Amino acid sequence: MAVSHYNHGGSGNMVSSHARDYFHFLVNLTDAIIATKDIPHLAEKTADYLHDFLGLDYISLETYDSSAFILHAYTVTFGPNDERSLSSSSKSLHDTLLWTALKNHEKILFDRQTIVARSDKFPVLSSLLEQGIQFLLHLPLVSMGELLGTLALGSSKYTVLSQSAMELLNRVGTRLAMALDVILSHKNSSTHVPVLPDRHDPHDNNALHNVIGNSAAIQSISRQIEIVASCNATVLLQGETGTGKGLVAQTIHDLSERNMHEMVKMNCTAIPSELMESELFGHEKGAFTGALNRRIGHFEQADKSTLFLDEIGDMPLDLQPKLLSVLQEHQIRRLGSTVTIPVDVRFIAATNCNLAQKIEDRTFRSDLFYRLNVFPITIPPLRERAEDIPLLARFFVRKYARQMNRHITTIPEPTLDMMSRLPWPGNIRELENVMERAVILTGNSTVLNLTPESLSGFTTRTFPVTVQTPEPIHIPAPVIPQTDRNAIIRALRETGGQIGGKSGAAARLGLKRTTLLARIKRLGIAVDDFRKKEEIPSTVTENA
Repeated sequence: MAVSHYNHGGSGNMVSSHARDYFHFLVNLTDAIIATKDIPHLAEKTADYLHDFLGLDYISLETYDSSAFILHAYTVTFGPNDERSLSSSSKSLHDTLLWTALKNHEKILFDRQTIVARSDKFPVLSSLLEQGIQFLLHLPLVSMGELLGTLALGSSKYTVLSQSAMELLNRVGTRLAMALDVILSHKNSSTHVPVLPDRHDPHDNNALHNVIGNSAAIQSISRQIEIVASCNATVLLQGETGTGKGLVAQTIHDLSERNMHEMVKMNCTAIPSELMESELFGHEKGAFTGALNRRIGHFEQADKSTLFLDEIGDMPLDLQPKLLSVLQEHQIRRLGSTVTIPVDVRFIAATNCNLAQKIEDRTFRSDLFYRLNVFPITIPPLRERAEDIPLLARFFVRKYARQMNRHITTIPEPTLDMMSRLPWPGNIRELENVMERAVILTGNSTVLNLTPESLSGFTTRTFPVTVQTPEPIHIPAPVIPQTDRNAIIRALRETGGQIGGKSGAAARLGLKRTTLLARIKRLGIAVDDFRKKEEIPSTVTENA
């Protein structure tokens, strides 16, 4: 065999097996590479970290040029006294074993014997042989199904690649692919955006897996994510609808030590209030009508992992103390049970509403807010990070072109300019919808069918395109129809002003008590006017 597979067993002598060391290494590496602006700098930063932590002395970051079918290599080598040298070169991929592996997104490992056997045919291997390289590992760098290049690693010392070492290097490759994609996107966005995928993967339906953007706001969020991911602190994500709060939550989880378990998600607006307690804490068989079997709740499902509660501001008021208790005591009790169950859960909450206003309205508990607000992160709206729009547009066009088997290579520059000046009231979600529709309309063309003139019609509102810095968008409170007002007044009159309970106005209207109270306050209805006053007789008869 010309290729040796990496060793799945053995502890090896490459790295410490301590998982925490791996985690901190990845956090530090990520922090370093996201700040790089060009490929040589990215290669040097990566090499420094891999040399210091893993003892590797040959690191080559190689970018794939599909038009010329070659790899452009930026190679860093370390001498006996740790002196570092950087060189660049190019190599053809025609009829090579390396290309066979890379086009299938597979790793390839040349051991010393293979390097010796093939050094006559491949000058690169001959050069490595002279340097005393004992093995050469190639990791494909793939972003959203597109081959961007490879990370080549070698060592002049005999090394056994353990399973844990390979897992660490795979994670390094994932982060490098992300950084490389950002650099290449930024480099190409000045004229047009090439979006042709290297190969079509019909099974790749994933959405964003990383925070995309070069803006100062996004770089700040990336740094906050890296800081908080390594600890168990509760995180509160705030931002308008469609800004990507769920993505940030997933990224925090993925960078944390809990990423071996799947993050558990729940949207507080998607679960009926009467079922939410069971969803969170679970229930025993027979706990209530319809509880035919024991159910494990989200907190137990998220044990040793992360629980993400979206739209936390819509959690029923009567359930909030129970959530606060779990956050403080780290234990839950299923409905219908007297047994407490300890849980080790990292908690992330998100909201698009003003929790301070909800506290003032008494629809959200202040003590729960302070418990959630340990590490707040505010996600900016898209209109405040316009420089990221070309990168996001490229991402979404590539995503949907791959799904629809389209071959789109260009987004016209005037279109990108126009997109960068629109305020996008629907944020990233709206931008994604526009890109999906444009891909559908493009058909078999290689140029995205989206003109500056048609863009304003796609947005949810019409804004003057000459405005460079739009004013913050005011989102009005929902308008309650007059019929709803009449229905509320009728229910209050029929119940004598009673709000809660089985015979109260909320039950008659099919609303939560807290929801009805909020509507009553918003409509300015005086509940006391409907409550019957107790009549006290002015005189008492002798025979009464």
